Amino acid sequence: MRGKIAGWLLVMSFTLRAGAEEPFPGGMQEAAGIPCTPTCLLCHTAIPGTRANLQQPFGLTVFRSGKVKPGKPESMHDVVAYLRDMKIDTDSDGKLDVDELAVGSDPNFADPNKEVCGPQYGCGAHLAPVPPRGPKPVLWWLVAALSLASLVVARRSRSTE
Repeated sequence: MRGKIAGWLLVMSFTLRAGAEEPFPGGMQEAAGIPCTPTCLLCHTAIPGTRANLQQPFGLTVFRSGKVKPGKPESMHDVVAYLRDMKIDTDSDGKLDVDELAVGSDPNFADPNKEVCGPQYGCGAHLAPVPPRGPKPVLWWLVAALSLASLVVARRSRSTE
């Protein structure tokens, strides 16, 4: 029985890394110099943003750039550089998307009054988390250590039987 538990813990230690991707709005805010964290609606047609609702014109431009790296909001720096280099103007209003973003205007619409940020509440409020600044603790190492300890205990108990 202990061997089965140890085996289960070992398998689980490798599956803990799977999880939700980091949010991209904070990465886009940082990369494009947007005055606030944009909502998911910058690229998606619904909140939360999923691959299925990635249908906003700007979101499709970003996706087609090939610069977005899954789970890496810092890849937005490459996206913004691409948009700037290629002089992308998604809404054809004569202003580059990166310039519109920098002033908080939505590049999906030619209307300069259409804001990208959405409502904000209080000082420094965010609707989406800012990307992490440093490495996160890795929980799977703890599970791996416990699994290894379980295996050692299981082997010792077999050898004494």
